This record gives sequence, structure tokens and C-alpha cells, in this order.
Amino acid sequence: MSHKIEIAPTGRASCRGCKGTIVKGATRFCEEFANPYSEDGGMSFRYWHLACAATKLANELSPALAAYEPALGDRASIEALIAEHLRPPMPHAERAPNGRARCRACDESIAKGELRVAFERTFDGPMGPQKGAAHAHARCLQKYLEREKERGHEAVEPHELLGQIEAHSLQGAHPTVTADDLTALRAALGQGA
Repeated sequence: MSHKIEIAPTGRASCRGCKGTIVKGATRFCEEFANPYSEDGGMSFRYWHLACAATKLANELSPALAAYEPALGDRASIEALIAEHLRPPMPHAERAPNGRARCRACDESIAKGELRVAFERTFDGPMGPQKGAAHAHARCLQKYLEREKERGHEAVEPHELLGQIEAHSLQGAHPTVTADDLTALRAALGQGA
């Protein structure tokens, strides 16, 4: 997808984040997406204020901002918002920040502070396919991976999953994962110490 930053040529677009009008001449983020109403699979854009996109689409905005060369008065504040809201690469392990997520394997709530693994999944939303996170308890990982294979979805092998999570934590992509968390994941996946 080719997301971009541009100057708004008119004042007709609304921000997808705050629903406010993006005034003519303002710098805006253009999120490219597959148009569900196009017969030939054409692309379209959703428009965002830069600050709104920095909080909701930090991973998508970051490369577009790096490629945007013209002077931007509030670039430092936008970069700070992006740094604060960057999502770690998928899959990743984390402690649940709240108790709202449900495990995709056992369908029970994942309690606040409990170790979980997040996977990227694609689901059909009202505006076509959308990406989101699916979570599983550490103890349910084997069951989740087996079920994904049975359903014909792409599922990684347990040792590959563990390798990806360890690589992300070593790169500092998700600093909240501790050595004890990685040990718990190894045990859950039957990979030993």
C-alpha cells in the first residue's frame, strides 16, 4: 500500500480519527485502502489529520513521514506521538493491559496482567478486509496454532513463533517482555528452557 502525506487541496475531507474537517492547505495523511465498491479492485484513500493518524496509525504514518521532504512545522511533535503509539511487530508477547481481550483458542477473557500472544488477523469489516490483532493465552498457544492449521489458515510452527517473539524482544521492539515471560512461552510451546 502506498500511504502518503500531502497538502489538502480542498476543505471537503473529514478526518477518519476525530471526524473534524481537514481545512484547505493543511497537511494530511492519506491512508490507501482497497475500495470495496470498485469492480476492478481499485484503490482509494482515507484522510487523517497528522496528529490523529499518529495515535491510531503510527506504524503506517512513520514511513510516510520519513519520506515526506517538505518542511513540516510540527514534525517533532508528530514524531513523538508516533514513537509513543508504535505497535510492536506481529506476532508478539505481552502482558494484557486490561481484561477486555478474549482468547481465540478457549474463548475466555484474558485477565489484566496475564501473558498473552498477539497475532495479526484479517477480518471482513464494513469497508472491506481489515487487519487487527487476535490474542491467545500463553497456555493456549498449542491449541490455537493447531486450530489455525485445521482451518486452513497460515500458522507458524511453535519453534518459529518462539523465534519471532524472541527476535522482536531482543531488538527492543517490545521491551515489556521479560526473560521469565519468554521462559513461560517456551514451556507453553513445549520447547524446553
